[in-house]
Amino acid sequence: MATAVASSEDEPQSKSPTISFINSQKGKQLLVANEYIFKLNKTTTTTKYWKCVVNSCSAKIHTDVHGHLVKINDEHSHPSEKETIEVREFREKFKQRAVNETTPIPRIYDEECAKAKLSDATTAILPSEREMNSGINKARRAMTPTIPTTQLFDIPEPFTKTLHDDDFLIVDKMITRRQRILLFALREQLKMLLGADTILMDETFFNLSNLLPNRLKNTYHFMFQELKSIAMQLQLNFTPKSIMSDFEPALITVIAAELMALALLPEPIIEDTYDELLAAMSIEIKNKLNDLLQYFQGQWFVKVPMSQWRVHGFSMRTNNNAEAFHSRFNCRVQITHPNMWSFIKFLQGEENRFHHLRIQFYACLGARPKQTKTIAIQRRIENLGQRY
Repeated sequence: MATAVASSEDEPQSKSPTISFINSQKGKQLLVANEYIFKLNKTTTTTKYWKCVVNSCSAKIHTDVHGHLVKINDEHSHPSEKETIEVREFREKFKQRAVNETTPIPRIYDEECAKAKLSDATTAILPSEREMNSGINKARRAMTPTIPTTQLFDIPEPFTKTLHDDDFLIVDKMITRRQRILLFALREQLKMLLGADTILMDETFFNLSNLLPNRLKNTYHFMFQELKSIAMQLQLNFTPKSIMSDFEPALITVIAAELMALALLPEPIIEDTYDELLAAMSIEIKNKLNDLLQYFQGQWFVKVPMSQWRVHGFSMRTNNNAEAFHSRFNCRVQITHPNMWSFIKFLQGEENRFHHLRIQFYACLGARPKQTKTIAIQRRIENLGQRY
């Protein structure tokens, strides 16, 4: 936002205003003076003619092409637009940060709210993060390549480099006609990885960033062959003694899901259904799940009465809202153990966010609509419950 101190020569002014410039949502320049907003009406080789954004208002301002005040008629027929200006300034700062940073949009919104220290009147008309999210996301996507829908796409050079302009994309190959593998790493990182005795692999923890098309044996074999080839180029011997992977067979996943689903059943049939699950398991699966089954029986049939954990007939069956808040908070803190002062600042930011939400709810901000998938799951559970 540019500012300029006004100096009028054509008309005497009791007090020369300070003018500034902001951008509209469509990127057009607007002039701000004395808490009023003006839009550009026309331009000549020497002068820009501005008029009030309220069509029924006759107030006008003339500036030179460099934005210095030449003439002003500041007689408005409506109240000042202080709150509207503050909202526009907020939106512009919010949008610029979202376009230029990779910080999550909700976090940028909260940080800018804390910096702005908006009045209650401004907060009441300020769009919520949810209402602004679509437009801000659109502006952010406009600055990045289109998300590919197939394996065949070009990677722009800036995305193959680090922030320090070092080579980052080391492997980009097609395994088959519809399968592609990408490996990202720096030379120094590769030396550490290839020289390690133990390699850790997990869906949420990576020593090396790999983008794989699937989790099949052949795909992992191809990836390790590429790593061995890179090791030879670096004159290193890639022979790890062990590879630790988080592997979970599909059958065990299904059984664990069935155990969790017991809470959805009416209390009188929970134990019988559990016995039926045990009877349907093979001896091999029972042995693998022995610790889990012993824990489940001891914890949820002995220590905790079924009446305290069964949720059949309840409309609210989880504490997902609380967990979502904790997840959101953890994402913004970003570190596991922040120091006391940093943690207090985070708490202050959360309090400021709640203050804004409370005012916006009083100003008729609607609740977040449920996703179609969530509604469908709820209906399925209700239909199944009605069968008992």
